[in-house]
Amino acid sequence: MAKLTTTIGVSEILPGRLLRTLRSRGMKIKLYIFIVLVLILVLVCPAAEVQSDSPQSQEYQTKAAFLYNFAKFVDWPEQKVKGKTEPMTLGIIGEDQFGDAFELLKHKQIKGRNVIIERFSGFDEFKETVGRSKAELALKIETLRRCELLFICSSENKNFSEIINLIKNNNILTVGDTKGFLEVGGIINFLSEDKKVCFEINAVAAERAGLKIRSKLLRLAKRVIKEEPSGKAES
Repeated sequence: MAKLTTTIGVSEILPGRLLRTLRSRGMKIKLYIFIVLVLILVLVCPAAEVQSDSPQSQEYQTKAAFLYNFAKFVDWPEQKVKGKTEPMTLGIIGEDQFGDAFELLKHKQIKGRNVIIERFSGFDEFKETVGRSKAELALKIETLRRCELLFICSSENKNFSEIINLIKNNNILTVGDTKGFLEVGGIINFLSEDKKVCFEINAVAAERAGLKIRSKLLRLAKRVIKEEPSGKAES
């Protein structure tokens, strides 16, 4: 936690005119008492503290940076790349813990494209409910399917399979940070190891989604699933 130390002078506390008035009227005793009180406040009260980012905030800033870099080392099919001038969409579904973590990255480009963040409250947003028209629901689903990358928050752990099934055949890179995410069809999952953020990759799910993950990213992963669960080859 960083500390901010401040030096306060009496002239900064009292307006100049008031200070001159006190002196001119010979109120030396009252002025002296006031100065003593100010000094006591400065010396006794703790220094003002500037809250540094919380560990959770730092964690999600790191994950936000990872998401940008994941996109640099993944190749999408031509039909998914709408055009070099159109923005790349990064979606977040569920209880968003990123806060303003993407603010530092909002002016960066990925493969020459700007990036926009699209947030979705949760899987319930894509269910048929009373009062919601089919056209409105279809539009929401279409917005979700336009994402190139989708981070699925841990709050959606009961809906992982449904979400992945909803966006299948849409060439979307799915990323999570929950144990077992790869086993239900997620492509990249964040891990925490020795208080550091790392990741694992399901290369089978990536291929199924029509995505090509470059070897450089695969080499950095802590674990890579290379075959279906029934297979034996996994590193």
